[in-house]
Formats: sequence, structure tokens, C-alpha cells
Amino acid sequence: MVGPCTDRHHGEVTSRTVTILFTDVVGSTELLERLGSQADDFSTRHFAALRDAIAQQRGVAVKTTGDGMMAIFESAADALACAARIQRDVAGLNHRYPKQRFDVRVGMSAGDARERDADYFGPAVTQASRLCAAALGGQILVAEVVRLVAGGAAAGGFRELGEFGLKGLSEQVLVHELEWSADDIRPLRVALADDSVLLRKGIAELLDAEGMDVVAQADDAETLLELLDRTRPDVVVIDVRMPPTFTTEGLDAAMRIRDEHPEIGVLVLSQTVEVRAAGRLLDCRDRVGYLLKERVTDARELSAAIRTIADGGSVVDPEVVDRTSPH
Repeated sequence: MVGPCTDRHHGEVTSRTVTILFTDVVGSTELLERLGSQADDFSTRHFAALRDAIAQQRGVAVKTTGDGMMAIFESAADALACAARIQRDVAGLNHRYPKQRFDVRVGMSAGDARERDADYFGPAVTQASRLCAAALGGQILVAEVVRLVAGGAAAGGFRELGEFGLKGLSEQVLVHELEWSADDIRPLRVALADDSVLLRKGIAELLDAEGMDVVAQADDAETLLELLDRTRPDVVVIDVRMPPTFTTEGLDAAMRIRDEHPEIGVLVLSQTVEVRAAGRLLDCRDRVGYLLKERVTDARELSAAIRTIADGGSVVDPEVVDRTSPH
């Protein structure tokens, strides 16, 4: 890393080596016109999904760029995995909602970039942006440097496309297409367990709107456990307190699921912050989460938590973090 220098007009400037990723929606003007009153909702969901994919691969969303986004990554392999996930997510949405079909293009490069006021500049940034503009819908165009840096840790195979002349750059760039597969795309499968029929129905409707498939619903923990082998959910969402005693049935079921079905993620919901229950569950470290029930009214927050858990991560309610952190 190069030491900081000072720009008297724009504040501190530093240089760092990063992998840069740009995305763009192909034909966005026509798409938004076609969506009509649903256009704003589409944009909100699309950018939320991009931010989630970027965060899951340890990237930083730098800024929106009209209909796309710019992000940076410390790891080229993480950036490639993020690009592939973005395209798979889009393919999954197109499979579920064919009338709202859209395509995304992605461009990537790597190198030293100047950071100023939370934005990034330099030839590598320009290169990534130009590669994004040159890509077709569904394509991920990658500069040679990204392929070299990622090495064997790449998310997929590469297909060499030859040298490209890119606007604003004096030298041609050797470009590869990152190959990704849409095979076996399916919505996330979720099972719900809560004795409140109204709450279960509300969560199911939220998740359906987010493109997930609610494969089972139960009003007690034992029924849920009996349904697991038949329904094969990716994630279970369960209340801490369940019939018959409304003490720890839900939490006990969550622990059993983690022991007997480690491939299934668990998101536990609670009416209040129960630090001991949260700590017991989160000792499992991966594929687990603990949220307050008030969070489930926010579809984006709930779906992001479920996707994080399905991808092997963990989610902790901010209030739990605040209650358990030393002050």
C-alpha cells in the first residue's frame, strides 16, 4: 500500500490494490417502463440483492451507478464469486418471475486505485467500468490481471475472448469471460414454525414475495422436526417459545436441527432479547441466526438474514450484540 498524500482541495487521498466490480442492468429504461408502477419496488429489491451479494463475499459497495453498482474487494476470488452469485440470483428471479425478466452485465479489473472521499479512481477502475459496458446480458467480463491474481481460487472457468480496445484506455486489454452455471437454480426452501397462524402466514407471504419457497409450516416444534426429512428445507425459521410449555421448545428444536441436520440453517425468532438463548444457539457459529420478531416486518432484512444463513453465515440481532457487548 502506498502512503497517504494530501489533496488540498479534496481531502486525503490514498492508494490501495483492490479488485473492482461494476454491474449494470441491460435495457433498464425499457425494463422500468414495462414494469410501470412496480419499477420503484424492482429497483429497491435489485440494489438490496446486489448489496447482499457484495457483503456476503466480503466486498464493499462503493456507489450506485445509475442502474448498477460499483464494489471493491480485497480478494479477487471473492470478487469473482460475487459476480457469479449476482448472475445466478438474477437467473433465479427470471425463472420465478418470467414476466419481469431482466439481464445484468458485469465487468471486473484489478490494480492500484486512488481512494478519495469514499470513492475510487484510476486506470483499473476505468477498465472495470468499460468492461462492464462491453459485456452482454448475463456476461461477466474479466481483465487478465484478475484471472492471474485469483489463480486456482476462481469461482468458475474462464474463456479467453481476446484483446479489447476500451474507450479512454491507450492499450488493449486481454479479456476473459467468467463462466457460471444456471443449472439447478431453485428458490431457497424455508420451513416455518410458530404457534401464531397469523404471524406464520405473514412471514410466508413476505418470503414468497422475496422469491423463496415456503415448503413447510408447523405450529409446534415436534411437528416441524417430523417434516424435515420430507420437505428438505435450506433454512428453518422458528420461534424460541413453542407449545406446549412455551419455554425453550423452539430453541431445543433448533439445537437438534443443528446436531442432526447440519446442512439446514436455523433462524430463531424471539419476542424479547434472551441473551442466554442467543448465546447457546450462536455457539454453533455457522448457519444460525437470532432476530427479534419485530425485524420480520422488514422483508429485505428477513430475506437477507435467511440468505446469509443459507450461505453458511450467521446473523445476530443488533440489540443482542448491544446487550452482550462490554461497555
